Amino acid sequence: MGLQGQLPAPICIISAQWHHGIDVVLSIETKIFKMRKTYLIITAAVVAAGFTACKDTANEEAKQDATSFTTYVDSVEAATPVYTTANWTAIDNGYNERMARAEVSLAKLEAADRERAEKAKERYAVLKARYETNIKEAEAAANASATPDYRQVLRNRLFGEGKIGADMQFNFVTAANAHDVYKNFVNTVEDNKSKYTREDWDEIKVLYEALDTRKNEIEKDLPTGDNMKIARLKTKFATTMAIRRPLSKASENHDAKQ
Repeated sequence: MGLQGQLPAPICIISAQWHHGIDVVLSIETKIFKMRKTYLIITAAVVAAGFTACKDTANEEAKQDATSFTTYVDSVEAATPVYTTANWTAIDNGYNERMARAEVSLAKLEAADRERAEKAKERYAVLKARYETNIKEAEAAANASATPDYRQVLRNRLFGEGKIGADMQFNFVTAANAHDVYKNFVNTVEDNKSKYTREDWDEIKVLYEALDTRKNEIEKDLPTGDNMKIARLKTKFATTMAIRRPLSKASENHDAKQ
């Protein structure tokens, strides 16, 4: 072979080493590329797993909040109702707290869970209306019982505590005490005549007539002189009533027009 077809030995060695070096570099780069690719795949898998885990956790928390909400409404429905403002305030606060948590998570719920939560809201609205109605009725009844009937107040003042009830029985009036009963009645009316309303005067008239009926039943047994004393008291009462009753009506009519 001629000199032109051959390279000097040192140059051949250098050339071979150079090619070998390139092969090594390429091999290293290939390994690095594969490592980077593997790393990216692993990283992507970890991130995806993390997102999936976060999503699963969020969904589980949303479901727990919805379950807590619907279970609370179930428990209120099942409980024996206590129709007081304090009890309802405690119930409503518990509901609002659970509903606020459930509302945040509603969008994350599955359709079935979301429907259960919405139905729980509807059931609670019915409960709320029932509680509010019954509380108002209970409070009205309590106020009515706390406020004595004006008619009973009059009876107690005119005849003594508990002597005359709604049955209007005057059996406690006897021949022995009739004069004293009339005297207390007429003097009490005289002392309070400026305070009585039209309704008071109407009730006083009814009581007076009932007292008169009882007096007539026992009149034959009255002590001597008591009939005359009672007659004078009756005249005094009739005069007072004739003046004051129309005035009270006129005063109320005037007030009503203002």
